[in-house]
Amino acid sequence: MGTSRSTSIFVFRLGLLAASLLLGVISRAAPVDFNLPAQPAAEALLAFSRQAGVEVLYSYDDLRTVQAQAVSGRLEPAQALEQLLKDTGFAARRNLRGKFVITRVVSTTGAITGRILTPAGEPAANLPVALAGTRLRTTTDSNGAFVFPTVAPGTHRLFAGGPGYQLLEQTGLAVETGSALDLGSLRLRAAADITVLDPYVVTERNDRLPIGEGVGAAPRRAAGNLDLPRTADNALPFTVFNREQIVRSGVVQLNEFLQRELLESNTTQPPEQDSTQGSIISGSSNLQLRGYGSDETVILVNGRRLPETFTNVPGELGTPDVNLVPLSLVQQIEVLPTSASALYTGNAVGGVINIVLTPDLDGTELRTTYTNAMGGFDAPQASVSLSHGRTLLDGRLRLRLNATFTETAPAVESELGYQRARLVRTPAGFAPRDTPNVVSADGSPLFGAGTANFASVPPGADGRGGLAAFTGRQGVFSTGPFDPPGGLATNPNSQDFLYGREQRRATWYGSAVFDATPWLQLGLDASYGRTIVHRGHEVFAAELELARANTTLNPFGQDLRVALHETTPALGQNYNEAQLDSFSFVGGALLKLPGDWKLTFDAQYARNVARYRGLVGVDHDRWQQLVDAGLYQPLRDTQVHGPPQEFYDRALIHHGGPGRFVTLGDYHTIEGAARLTHEALPLPTGEGTLNLGADYRLNRLAPYTSAPRFADGTPAAAIEEWSGRTLERISVFGEIQAPLVPVRMLPRAIRSVETDTAVRYIVSTQSNETNLAPTFGLKVDLRNGLAFRASYTTSNRFPNPVMSRRLDQGSGSGSGADLVSIVDPVRGESYFTDAKVAVNPDIRAESAVTQTAGLVFTRGRTHRFRASLDFADTTKTDEIIGLTAQTVVNLESFFPDRVERDPAGTGRITTLLTGFANVSQRHSQNWNLAAEYAWSGFLGGTLELRGRWVWFQRYANQLDPSQPVVDQLDHPDGTAPGLLRHRLTFGAAWTGPAWGFGVDGHYLGERTLPLIEQAAQGASRIKPYWQFDAFAQTDLTRWLPGNPQNFRLHAQLRVNNLSGFDFPKYAADPTGAGVQPYGDWRGRTYSLSVTASF
Repeated sequence: MGTSRSTSIFVFRLGLLAASLLLGVISRAAPVDFNLPAQPAAEALLAFSRQAGVEVLYSYDDLRTVQAQAVSGRLEPAQALEQLLKDTGFAARRNLRGKFVITRVVSTTGAITGRILTPAGEPAANLPVALAGTRLRTTTDSNGAFVFPTVAPGTHRLFAGGPGYQLLEQTGLAVETGSALDLGSLRLRAAADITVLDPYVVTERNDRLPIGEGVGAAPRRAAGNLDLPRTADNALPFTVFNREQIVRSGVVQLNEFLQRELLESNTTQPPEQDSTQGSIISGSSNLQLRGYGSDETVILVNGRRLPETFTNVPGELGTPDVNLVPLSLVQQIEVLPTSASALYTGNAVGGVINIVLTPDLDGTELRTTYTNAMGGFDAPQASVSLSHGRTLLDGRLRLRLNATFTETAPAVESELGYQRARLVRTPAGFAPRDTPNVVSADGSPLFGAGTANFASVPPGADGRGGLAAFTGRQGVFSTGPFDPPGGLATNPNSQDFLYGREQRRATWYGSAVFDATPWLQLGLDASYGRTIVHRGHEVFAAELELARANTTLNPFGQDLRVALHETTPALGQNYNEAQLDSFSFVGGALLKLPGDWKLTFDAQYARNVARYRGLVGVDHDRWQQLVDAGLYQPLRDTQVHGPPQEFYDRALIHHGGPGRFVTLGDYHTIEGAARLTHEALPLPTGEGTLNLGADYRLNRLAPYTSAPRFADGTPAAAIEEWSGRTLERISVFGEIQAPLVPVRMLPRAIRSVETDTAVRYIVSTQSNETNLAPTFGLKVDLRNGLAFRASYTTSNRFPNPVMSRRLDQGSGSGSGADLVSIVDPVRGESYFTDAKVAVNPDIRAESAVTQTAGLVFTRGRTHRFRASLDFADTTKTDEIIGLTAQTVVNLESFFPDRVERDPAGTGRITTLLTGFANVSQRHSQNWNLAAEYAWSGFLGGTLELRGRWVWFQRYANQLDPSQPVVDQLDHPDGTAPGLLRHRLTFGAAWTGPAWGFGVDGHYLGERTLPLIEQAAQGASRIKPYWQFDAFAQTDLTRWLPGNPQNFRLHAQLRVNNLSGFDFPKYAADPTGAGVQPYGDWRGRTYSLSVTASF
């Protein structure tokens, strides 16, 4: 029976084959010359029947409103009919009698059609259009029309754009089976700069295009962005800032934008606004996501780590400087406020910031921005940026070039008056002020019996007027701020004390991408930046003794003590100068493998060099010797009359020697990575993305010599040799983004269930580091626009290793001392003291776990609304904290061995030991609420409303298991400074074809102070702060003569701090200003930006 059945099956199959061959022969008719124009399908089929001489059966009513395609040339009838009915939703088949029968295609797809117009209302021809989450892309025809004839049912998102236009986005496009969705006419908006179709504005795993060239894709190109596409609607809770937001901000440096918009960060001032920071410090130390340290936030550019910068402490590296990234090249900024070592390696406890650069430029752009204060004084900031992009060799070679120049000048004390207010509140006494103050050494009267024992040098005195020069100054202390020559000074008691720094920066950037073959692409990026930093005159404070025997200088006839300020006018205001150089070279190769696999090789070399010319200080003993020898007159107005040459020759201490630039840091980074990626990998559950790879990172800090010298070259102190160090890390990683369940198995109410899973293994023998970090994200999309998401992410953080050590010291001692400003709560004083770094070899690695849960709701097309709410919970064990000078002071009771006082107990602090220490644990919980609304077509433009609120529900740590848990929000101890429970931004804007305007608001909630700061504050909290900004922008092209077609001119005026509210009081402010400076020290400012693109 089996043999008979097998024979029957064989005969049946042979019959089918014969029948197929026969039908194939029947169906192939002789070619015919066709000439059929595009016309209604009913008429086209009738004409086809006449020209082909064949009979066609169809329903006239079904086809009279359907547009058929044009057919011309010599074709077989079946081929011509297929071409005629293309994209009509109908198909032809032959019946058994050989006649063609036209039937409606039973399709599982729908269609989307529309038309795109320029801002002037003209058709936008040859414009790329794409549907996110699909491989569907097209270009508009000469009438601006486009069509997607076969679109899968569901809700889609459409993107269109091109050079000179803002990205056009249409969301919530509901496509049904067998029907066409007509979007009508869509009008573009002019861009403020060179724009390509934004490759990153996709919003979820299902709305992401595959990696590759083209519209909507995150370009996986050689030396391009290494990371996978990230959006605000991923399973992981990213926050994304786009190019338009950056342009609207009107800033000249990127860090200012992040300081304003990153609500998860605390209120720490960046170095460019912090006058207490040294000149070589340029890292963006204010970027402390979710209250964790800046060394716990990973900063990337195109998925690569931005190299660290230098600090005042030899061997201790600081936060990367985001201001090295030219603003005009930034496409978007992706922020992930969760622990994320699996995705980005490193110490990503607080989170990750990835700055994504524009992948392509087409044309030339010149942008200039100028900002200044509106308070009646001059503190300008300006930037000029020139960008050029060009495609050569028939599109095989793509070039990008950029040059950016930035200058900033800070506000000074004479303009703001914060220190003057402090001095007014300070009782008059024996201390350095504007002119020298004088007291008798033994308390005797200075001007005879019954007179005061103190006096002050009169303004303008040159020290040669004798006792008569002090007329009117007996019993009077000088109390005003010191006013040195020039306009900038570093001492807070100076009238020229600067709130920030004077800085010039030039950055150069070039990029080339070359398609060597259809399967091999090569890329090279190179950048160079030089920053020049000035902080003005060094102002030295001293108490000198003037003996009665020194009759040449002393007219009082008794021993004196003189408190004074001194400076160095002969050296010039800009003698103290830091030169910070940064180099970076990135090379990459992309191999396009069979099956849509892509293999990338990537290497980066970066080098940061810090050089400094300036003064270390003044030798007090030598200074006193000059007085004793009658060579230095302390009883003169040191504001007007400079010191003698002997002061420069004998007392001043220089870095390395007078007029010499010395290298304070030379830091190299070498990175390499290999990645194998498939962005549309067929999986049993659906299409997914797979990213596998390995990377290598080498950091090396060169040896350093600290050589303080007098003007004659003799050492002023011991010459310190600091060793260099090399640190290597290797990691292997993998990430997969894929559906968890096939769509066909989901209930109708669920659109998709997506996962994002990653793992990374890191090892480094030099830092005793080895760890495994997993990450998992889950997102469930419902068809009503609601989505739920959750994630579990981890980070195993090691402290930033001390990259060098003094060669003559053991592991337990500290570094050389730095002079730092502190607020001493025991004495209620603010003063400078020595701080040393104590090396702690027993530091343990900390482990962090972040869990998030949230929801996202998106709805509408003309009225687009999006809202998201996310909750993050982070727990750290064996937490590593960096003990700054002020933190050690605040925690003196817990770290008594790190504080030395003279006399012990209540005397002034003479030495502090800073560094790292393990504590027991830290636990934080915060909420992130964001809402956006856009009304397309409102008054001919788009109305946008937005708001974002970050609320810390919990932030607590425990220094030791035996110690109580400290609530850092309501009962802080000073180890988490600058943390706010509430931060909020909101705004409204309208943008039309030629005009746009809007307002922004910022709210920073009240901050509870540590108990030791409350007495000086006179309250337990810093009050909340509000700020309101406004902007207006316009397209100036229409005002230009000749109606230029390839030239656009755009301008924007912005006023920040329009409300003009005073900064709230903060008595323990490190600068001594007595306020909490939220934002720009300059107060109300204006910003004018002009952009020309051609």
